Order: sequence, then C-alpha cells, then structure tokens
Amino acid sequence: MDLHFIPECYFDTVLLKNILAVRKVNHRQGCDNVVKELSEGKRLKNDFAVALIDGDKRKLKYVQECETIVKTNNLVLLKHKNKQHYIIQLVPAIERWVLNVIEEGQVDMDGLNLRADLEGLKDFTKYSCASESEDLHRLCKRLLNCDSTTMRMLKSWLTHLHKNNRNADINVLKQNV
Repeated sequence: MDLHFIPECYFDTVLLKNILAVRKVNHRQGCDNVVKELSEGKRLKNDFAVALIDGDKRKLKYVQECETIVKTNNLVLLKHKNKQHYIIQLVPAIERWVLNVIEEGQVDMDGLNLRADLEGLKDFTKYSCASESEDLHRLCKRLLNCDSTTMRMLKSWLTHLHKNNRNADINVLKQNV
C-alpha cells in the first residue's frame, strides 16, 4: 500500500517515508502530476490513494471534487466524493508550513546546514537532491518528534490511512484534531 501514498515534493516524500516508516512512496513532482496520478493513473484511478500536497493558491479541479473533512490553520484533510482518495494539503505552501511547524514545536535548528528562513528553505526544498540530504532527514525527524499539534495530527491521519486504507474511518480522522 505504500505506493498508494503520493507526495508532491521532495520534502513531502522524506516526511511521508519517515512517518510511515517505509522505503518507497509514489513521488510525483508538482500538484498537477499528483492529481493526474489520482484521476488518470491506471492503478490508482479507482483504488485507495492518499495525496500529500501544498495548499496552493491555484484551485485544482480534482480538489474541488472533494469534501473537506477537517480544516485547521496548517492542514486540510479532503476526501473525494466518489472514490477512496484522500488529499492532505499542507497550508500554506511547504516552506512556510515547515517554518510554522518549527515555530509551533519549538524545533532546534542547531547543527543543521539549513537556513530557517523562507528563501533558504525554498532554495533547499526545490533542489532535486534534497531528498538525499542528511540535514533534511534530521529536520524531518526533529519535526516528527517535536511538540506540535500540526505534526501530531498529520502523523495520526497518515498512520490511520496507512493501517486501514480502504477501511479508513472518517470519524476517527475527525477525532484526531
């Protein structure tokens, strides 16, 4: 079921693999490619899938076909009206989202060769080798272990969806707010 999880960017991929404790997920670069995999992909079109994308300013048609299950300042959980497709949006876009979680969880950035500012994170997260960076892996582990409501909620949703996939319970997902 790990390939049923579709992250949008390099950071999402590393974060998702750490949360689910898996080696591989179905990485697609960009929201459009994630949505295309959900709506047109041979294997996932009519099967269970979970997408992890930025809450972009541009509204994607496929996302508009979904119902909002939970919405917070940093996360939106959506479910397609007719399919077993879940979309988790990180709001705002990934770099600002990371900065929000760093602040919320009081994450220590010491010892990481990463700039804890918007431009520094943008430069880093858009780099194609970012997913191989030890600093990115360490930052993800720090985010996962910090005292952040956002991270607890994201971990809870993803863990429930990974464990229960087609049998996921929306009421359980709503409780983890």
